[in-house]
Amino acid sequence: MTEGLRAEGRGLRKHRATTWLRAVLLLCALSPQPSALSPVYAQDDPYRPLGKLPVGDQLLTLPSSHIASEGVWEVKFTHRFNQSLSDGSFSDQIHSLFGLDTNADVTFGLAYALRRDLQLSLARSNTNDTLEGAAKWVVFQQAARVPATVTLRGGVDWRTERNLEDRTSFFAQAIVSRRIGQAEFFAMPTFATNAGRAVTEDASAALFDTVFNVPVGAAWFVRPPLAIVAEIIPPNGDLPDETDGNFGWSLGIKRAIGGHWFEVLVTNSQATMVDQYVTSTFQGAGLDAGDVKLGFNIERRFGGRR
Repeated sequence: MTEGLRAEGRGLRKHRATTWLRAVLLLCALSPQPSALSPVYAQDDPYRPLGKLPVGDQLLTLPSSHIASEGVWEVKFTHRFNQSLSDGSFSDQIHSLFGLDTNADVTFGLAYALRRDLQLSLARSNTNDTLEGAAKWVVFQQAARVPATVTLRGGVDWRTERNLEDRTSFFAQAIVSRRIGQAEFFAMPTFATNAGRAVTEDASAALFDTVFNVPVGAAWFVRPPLAIVAEIIPPNGDLPDETDGNFGWSLGIKRAIGGHWFEVLVTNSQATMVDQYVTSTFQGAGLDAGDVKLGFNIERRFGGRR
């Protein structure tokens, strides 16, 4: 049964990933030297990291290349409302307060920075009652002689909901970011096993044995600490023929206040865990680019130096 639920085409479309990666490398190569963009570089040390924009360790749904300072805890709370803003009439939207009265996909998370370059995290989503444990390691940071920040992230998603097959997914991500002035651009090649859900009346199994995608994102600080943030998750080329899926997207406003981050967003995907968003599907259904839902995130750091 499990094999029957999975996508027949399991070969990865590597040329799609290569195209995205080439675009990131081209951006790094063509952009001006960072020393000309910002005075925060130390003139006497070309390898001293560039001062961070207050992005936090998460964009909207996707992880950023940043982590908190050593010894700092972080609590996260995310909310993705179920009702689309395109459902029903305007009167119906008013009645449901534009989806705010409806059910939601909710995630709670906790992270701790063991060192200035290493962070551990644990989160739970009510979608399939999924637990996600991860480690994030900052390999090197952008500097006058270093064109980009590179962070590695890996972990496991464990789905504890009843009547599920293929409960465990492993994932690995390389998060590459480049700051240009008051903006930062991100690309995150992501590999996962047993990802997505193929749902029938009596069973739910993995849609993919293995899957690869390259989500991208950007944060532009209109004036720190207020930013406009955007994310795009390309449609997966290996979806089954019967699944018609668009790309995933999110657009939001991020406001940093002290040790808090507040984010309000619109998105066409309720996915918050790696095994969900990497497939550009949600619970077995392809994404619709025009299916707009509201959401928000709240993050709080405490302890140590934020």
